[in-house]
Amino acid sequence: MDINSAKEFLKNNPVFWSRLGFCYDPPLKNADGRPLCFDEDLEKFAKTHRAFTKAGVKIHSSILHSGWVGVDEYDYSLTDRVLDAVFCNNPDIFYIPRIKLNVPIDWCYENPEDVFVYYGGPGEAEEIRKVVGTLKHDYIGYDSETGYYASSGKGGFKDTRPNVGGVIARQSFSSEKWLLDAGVALKKVIERIENSKYADRILGYHIGYGTSGETVVWGRISNKYGDYGINNRKSFIKWGINKYGSKNALAKAWGQREDDLFIPSPDKRAGSVQTLEKLMRADAGNQVCIDYDIFVSETNAAATEHFAKIVKECNKDKLVGIFYGYFMHIDNSAYTGHLAIEQLLNSPYVDFFAAPKSYYRCSGGEPGGELCPAQSINLKKMWIDETDVRTFLAEKVEESSWASDSAQDTICVLRREFSKNLAHDSGFWWMDLGGGWYDSDILMKEIAHLTALNERIRKKKHKSISDVLIIVDENCINHMRISRGLRRGFMEDFICEANMTGALCDVFRLADFEGLELSQYKLIIFAYCFQVDENMRNIISQKIPKDVTVMYNYSAGVLCGNCFCLNNVKDFTGFEIYETGKDGEVPGVAVRIADNIKVIKENSEKEIVLAKKENKIINLMPFMKSDCLREIEKEAGCIFYTDRTGDTVYGDNRFIGIFSPDEKSGEIKELL
Repeated sequence: MDINSAKEFLKNNPVFWSRLGFCYDPPLKNADGRPLCFDEDLEKFAKTHRAFTKAGVKIHSSILHSGWVGVDEYDYSLTDRVLDAVFCNNPDIFYIPRIKLNVPIDWCYENPEDVFVYYGGPGEAEEIRKVVGTLKHDYIGYDSETGYYASSGKGGFKDTRPNVGGVIARQSFSSEKWLLDAGVALKKVIERIENSKYADRILGYHIGYGTSGETVVWGRISNKYGDYGINNRKSFIKWGINKYGSKNALAKAWGQREDDLFIPSPDKRAGSVQTLEKLMRADAGNQVCIDYDIFVSETNAAATEHFAKIVKECNKDKLVGIFYGYFMHIDNSAYTGHLAIEQLLNSPYVDFFAAPKSYYRCSGGEPGGELCPAQSINLKKMWIDETDVRTFLAEKVEESSWASDSAQDTICVLRREFSKNLAHDSGFWWMDLGGGWYDSDILMKEIAHLTALNERIRKKKHKSISDVLIIVDENCINHMRISRGLRRGFMEDFICEANMTGALCDVFRLADFEGLELSQYKLIIFAYCFQVDENMRNIISQKIPKDVTVMYNYSAGVLCGNCFCLNNVKDFTGFEIYETGKDGEVPGVAVRIADNIKVIKENSEKEIVLAKKENKIINLMPFMKSDCLREIEKEAGCIFYTDRTGDTVYGDNRFIGIFSPDEKSGEIKELL
């Protein structure tokens, strides 16, 4: 299958992923000296793969051990066993192995200068080496008293090593030695697979590393801060000199001495968000923090591209996928290293992005969501959504606070995720992380139904029929301190509520705006766009049709390039705002009264927080509810597909999916 055919095949066919071959990361050896697998009963998982094949699912995936077990040491016994299990009595499927490229523990001992170090951790190479392999060595990237989370299910291996209080993690993402050694490991395992009897059934490779193998920087989940490792500091300084032209210019930009350049402390990087100026990192001394966040994302993206290129060099017709783009549903996406989206969208080596579905407001009848604007990624690449639905059987397999209450609830969630992905022209995979989540005739009947429906719907070309366009921006996040209230109030919850108004909405990135066709939209919302440079302001003013209603959230455009000024908001939106002096996660802001302004809503202090002037609206209320947004949409002339707010709606020219929170039910109507 050539690369273009492979892309179409993946986009148009659902995938099933199981924990078949799920192994300890870092690679550990079992009692027989072989790579440790959490559950040696591979047939149990292979049986589920065959059940999904019977239901019509043609593409399958799981973790495939890289074979890299130590410095210059390789063992492919588990790799080969998993491949045999996947295809056993299941020869006609296609397979996408997920290959993790984190380093073995002895690599850390051999290369202490390239180890990731948390703030306050050891600073010298020998001090780092002494911690390697001890309980102060964070193996998995987050604190967990019970160790590796995926080993805690009923049956199989159970981790006895608490992973708490680590002062070092594993490889720095900037490590050239890691890129070299992991690259060798990747090339070796791909060549082994491509020379095997299964080569023609391998559709592509999903590359992972970092926390959970999701290209997530170590410590993000536990809110720990790095990387203060030896070579990472050198890499950051080298990056800075390249940006500013000289060491002297760099020191001036960072407010540091040439002989003492350093990565700022966690307190400096987090800081206060009590005022809009502080929230936007516009107070003095923050350029080094902004630069470090940009450096982390660019470094992470470069590592991902490095490995993707190796795959293409091995076989140019195999797809390459990555986990990337998490910013809409997590607070510290800059630390995560997931903001260099454009860098990877322009890469010739990356074919698809992936991420878990949102775990927020994701029960039956709720809107769910995505960690990244999938429609935006689909303009240049493919978005493949990990529909990690904890079915009603999940609680029986492992303790799960996210498990659905019933089969009906599970089916509602499955249909909503299916509708969301088809509406956004995305691919997706169903996931069984526990083992046994789909051991139900009712659920497998639903999988067969959705697989057949997917094939039928996708025969007709996707076209958006949304009346509402929501614009968000990842680049401004580098210039902002973390504010959960701001992110949730004007992006995460805002988009959830938008999907519950009864109207259809599209979500794209600000970087896409110039290329978007706007004629279909009746309402355009700049929901999370706090940095808008002069060029983009001109593009926006020229492109938006005169009869379209435009809404701006909070301090839209308060940064023009790197310049912070409240007048920037007025220049961009037409509304003058002022700070009210209220502290909190979201500094208080209100609209200044002026001629031709219609007051829509005031807060309890009689400050204007929602106002309209001609066909422009400014919204300064975090957590706008769907009924309020529906009134704005109604006045803009939007079409509604339900008679009430509260029902989640996804759809396009081919179908409409409506999901009720009351009955926890979902219905998908095909359109002629």
